[in-house]
Amino acid sequence: MDLEGYARQVRTGDKGAALDALARSADAGQVLAGLDKQALEKAAKAGDMQALGKLLQDVLATPEGRRFAGQVQKAVRDSGR
Repeated sequence: MDLEGYARQVRTGDKGAALDALARSADAGQVLAGLDKQALEKAAKAGDMQALGKLLQDVLATPEGRRFAGQVQKAVRDSGR
């Protein structure tokens, strides 16, 4: 399956509902509060994958980021079973 097709399936299926709930969770709020939003916007607009990767590493280096990433993985893996 192509990436766009997979993204569409995730958004519209059971996984989409689970991910939407996670996006509104307190853990998501904690992760977002720790992000450098200006750096994220700048890197995204520039398509700077190295800077985006560094921002992701910074998030995953925190306990909240690791916990949230685990929750996302579980939601994607377990939804729709």
